[in-house]
Amino acid sequence: MSTHYFIARCKTSLHLLFCVSVFVLFFSYTQEALAATLSVSPGTGVYSTGQTFTARVTVNTSGAAINAADGTIKFNPSELSVVSVSKGSIFNLWTAEPSFSNSAGTISFSGGSPTGYTGAAGTVLSVTFKAKTAGSPKVQFSSGSVLAADGRGTNVLTKMNGGAYTISAVSETPEAEVIVEYVPPANTPGAPKVVSKTHTDPTLWYKEKTASLSWDVPSGVVAIRTLLDTNPTSIPTKVYDSPVSSLTLADLDEGVNYFHIQFRNADGWGKVAHYKLAIDSLPPSAFNISLKEGNDPSNPKQKLALTLTEPTSKVRLFKVQIDGKDPVEMKDETGSSTLELPPVEPGYHTLSIEAFDEAGNSIVATFSFTVIAFEKPQFIEYPHEINEQVIPVIKGKTKPHAKVQVSLTKLGVGVSQAYAVVTKEVTSDDQGAFIFMPDGRLTLGVYELTAFATDAAGARSEVSDPVSIAVQQPGYLRFGSLIVSFLSVIIPLLALTLLLVLGSIYLIARMRLFRRGVRKEALEAHKMLVSEFGQLKDILEVQKGELEASRKTKKLTQAEESLFDALTKSLSASERKVMKEIEDVEGLVE
Repeated sequence: MSTHYFIARCKTSLHLLFCVSVFVLFFSYTQEALAATLSVSPGTGVYSTGQTFTARVTVNTSGAAINAADGTIKFNPSELSVVSVSKGSIFNLWTAEPSFSNSAGTISFSGGSPTGYTGAAGTVLSVTFKAKTAGSPKVQFSSGSVLAADGRGTNVLTKMNGGAYTISAVSETPEAEVIVEYVPPANTPGAPKVVSKTHTDPTLWYKEKTASLSWDVPSGVVAIRTLLDTNPTSIPTKVYDSPVSSLTLADLDEGVNYFHIQFRNADGWGKVAHYKLAIDSLPPSAFNISLKEGNDPSNPKQKLALTLTEPTSKVRLFKVQIDGKDPVEMKDETGSSTLELPPVEPGYHTLSIEAFDEAGNSIVATFSFTVIAFEKPQFIEYPHEINEQVIPVIKGKTKPHAKVQVSLTKLGVGVSQAYAVVTKEVTSDDQGAFIFMPDGRLTLGVYELTAFATDAAGARSEVSDPVSIAVQQPGYLRFGSLIVSFLSVIIPLLALTLLLVLGSIYLIARMRLFRRGVRKEALEAHKMLVSEFGQLKDILEVQKGELEASRKTKKLTQAEESLFDALTKSLSASERKVMKEIEDVEGLVE
């Protein structure tokens, strides 16, 4: 039925009253059918000062399709402040991004969708408020419009419902902050279960700035929407009409990020899942080490004050290397930025500490310090000499109530033998005096006594100056031992001297007999030499005479004469040489 039809029917005056009535009823029916309502949900609530809560701006289309809405919301900035504004689910086109002003106390939005929306509680946007003071703040629309999807952009907004809240003062015992989460309609999907191969544990920190996330898409899910921000309870805004089952988020910001995801089925958008992504790719920028103020320089357990510039995650783990030894892991569980080192000996020490933040980034710093030893113990009463029958009593002095390690070492004895090194712990009294006694008698020898002390705080002293104790036999035993030792040397010496004298006499007698024998033999050799050479000369003369007698002339030739002369001279020369040797032998034994 058209408007022109009603005008034609109303040409006569009889029908005028009927036409006006029908016309009014027709347009009243049309406006009621296209009525839309903007609301703030929840419309009421009780919160505490400092607490945050989330309110949604929703639209009820009363069964008709709409494709756009805009509006301005007013609030008292002295009672409430806006923490964040996130876009809702029914619009994916925004002529003006949702914005807010805490100074003016306004929130503005203007969005739409080319496909149109029909529903009783479609979320346009979500606003997180923070309650500032106690009171009864109101959140109301100052203007708004909802445009029908009728091709003409008809404003079908008929009603705007604001919110009225109660803010109470914080009690003396603060309660945990309550954050109002998105409440999904009935029969909508549950929260997606998000998993990550790169950032497997949402409670931990990671260096990697690229995260791979995935989830299973149940049957019946027709769309999903996601969001990445720093708010742990945001409502996703980016819609995927074709559901995807994974996303890769690159170049994540340093700090804590939250990935929000939500499924939609035929009944609407379901519960939101929030996946925490804590990113820290940078090491601490500075690391300084110092001794904790008020430290006792003689305490072997030094305390360090650690100053770290931590850009993102906290530093709790340290690898401590003392004097080049193997590193030891230490944790600062309380976050006090102090470490107590293991006990060290007095003296100069160097440290290398590597500090790790929660993402595993590290920084190294070095430091050196000196542990001062307190005054060394002194032995004030001890014997210089004792005998084997006496157990010595040694007295000394050091700090009061200190534990004193006394070492008794026998000089020149192997460590494995008894009393080579004896260590005993004693405790000094209120005046610092201590007494040391060996557990048994000492054997003969020279002993060296040293000690060092450790006070109640664990500080150590230097090692004392060594003192010596000689363990000897009694005087009469020492005298007898001296005589025995003297005789044990003299008697062998006398026996050796007598043996040498008797040997010398024997050798002299033998030498005399030898000389006599040599002299006798030399004389016999002389006589024999004269006799033998005389016979040779006689034979040579007889041979010469026989040779002359055999000659007619009774004379020898010149050559024969020369031969006999040569033989005679040779015999004479040989006789003289042999005689000379015999005389030399006789001269040796004179």
